[in-house]
Amino acid sequence: MSNKVLNKIKMLIFSVLTVIIILVTACSSNKSVDSSSASKDAVTVNEKKTRKIVDMKGVEVEIPEKVNTFVESWFAHNAVDVMLRNAEGMLVTCCDEPSYQWMYKVCDNLSKAQFAKFSDSMNLEEIISLNPDVVFGSNEKYRDMFTNVGIPFVNCTFTNYDEMKRSIKLTAEVFGGDAVDKANRYISYLDTKLSEVKKVTDTVPEDKKTTIVHGSSVYKMGVDGRNTIINDWIGYSGGINAAANDIDGNLQTMTMEQLLLWDPDVIITGDTEEEVDKIMSDASWQNLKAVKEGRVYANPKGIFAWDRYGVEEALQFQWCSQKLYPELFKDFDIKAELKKFYKDFLDYELSDEDAEKILRHQNP
Repeated sequence: MSNKVLNKIKMLIFSVLTVIIILVTACSSNKSVDSSSASKDAVTVNEKKTRKIVDMKGVEVEIPEKVNTFVESWFAHNAVDVMLRNAEGMLVTCCDEPSYQWMYKVCDNLSKAQFAKFSDSMNLEEIISLNPDVVFGSNEKYRDMFTNVGIPFVNCTFTNYDEMKRSIKLTAEVFGGDAVDKANRYISYLDTKLSEVKKVTDTVPEDKKTTIVHGSSVYKMGVDGRNTIINDWIGYSGGINAAANDIDGNLQTMTMEQLLLWDPDVIITGDTEEEVDKIMSDASWQNLKAVKEGRVYANPKGIFAWDRYGVEEALQFQWCSQKLYPELFKDFDIKAELKKFYKDFLDYELSDEDAEKILRHQNP
């Protein structure tokens, strides 16, 4: 074989080896890229980790491991969001500023959320586009509406103090972090105050207890009966809900005939002092014992109405018990207690003027 032929064979072998080396190097490089890609995929999967909680309706709900953003569809629960998390991450709220002026004054984050009127037939496109981690609510009609578009719905409703404590713990569990400690501190405060007030009001004989009619607007014949948190705080305050035997639930309608038959010692309206003036000056109300004795009161309202399912329920029975039995609570300063509560649980310093306005159901 000639040298010329041998040289050609050598060149061919060299070329083949070169191609093999290039291919091996490329495969090694591709493996490195694949490994990096796999690592990225693992991070993505990790970001999508979820956990399960059981809401107030006993439904197991799968939520993101970390809840950063949320939508609020229950009025009263906005107050829980403000207390536990300063409403940080709230994308949409059902509370508008004109109706909840103290809430917006106390919590700046509320102004960052969009306002929406919720219904079971609402257009969800805007909420879907915001991609919230969860929706809080009290209306079961909303569950399918939101879960069908991939948004977890957490029912946080409650109708008495025991359920309220469970609901606040549930909300803290959803939020995680510092919210858990705040929830535990609040529940400890609530339990302590309930025990302290009840210890005093339990000394009142049953036949001497004060009877109360309470409603969102008593003058407009609105009343609250049994199976409500209103009935709960009336009991802790040492009172008797005069409507409880005849009325079941919140925001029910009564007649003037019923009211005259009940003839309560005290009337508490969820409306303003203007309604108190109407009741006191209306001739058709003058035969009622509460009117004759001047014991008609407007319920305080802060970030939420104290009488209706907000976190200020912890102040409601303290205020009410003093109204019912001033002689038993003559050393109690509700204004000081209110200011301390806002500082401890809402991280807000109320002035004396602020506190007085809240106690008188007045806006800032």
